Amino acid sequence: MALIRGFKLIRWGDGVHYLFCEDGQVDYNPVRKYRTEKKNAFNPAYLHRREPYREDSFDLEVVLEPQQYYTLMDFLLGPGKLYLEYTAYNSVNSQFPVTITQLPKCPDDLHEYPAKIKFSLESRYVGSPGYVDFGTIIVTDTDETIISHT
Repeated sequence: MALIRGFKLIRWGDGVHYLFCEDGQVDYNPVRKYRTEKKNAFNPAYLHRREPYREDSFDLEVVLEPQQYYTLMDFLLGPGKLYLEYTAYNSVNSQFPVTITQLPKCPDDLHEYPAKIKFSLESRYVGSPGYVDFGTIIVTDTDETIISHT
């Protein structure tokens, strides 16, 4: 399990939207699973595993003001694909397509004071999740191609 400081959430739908959490904390737990697991017919202690995939979980924690909490909820529940990006070991950029497994709960004190918010994300993929460069967006129409550099 790796512990990472600071993260960026990316929502890709009707456009590319970012939510930066520099003081947030990411608890990363990678898990390898297999679609097929069978015991050996001659020796049940041996397992035959095929079609590996990853099911990584991310527990995120951030201290937010009341208005920031509602901004986070709007961002998480918005349309489009959700990505989590962070920098590990001060040099390795990691990016994962994620789904929400647990939404952040609103504590009673958050109505007046900042509070620590926790929520969970999960990423399922085969091989490597890759890296999407959101700085370059290409929109293809039947007549023309529009390229935007942000």
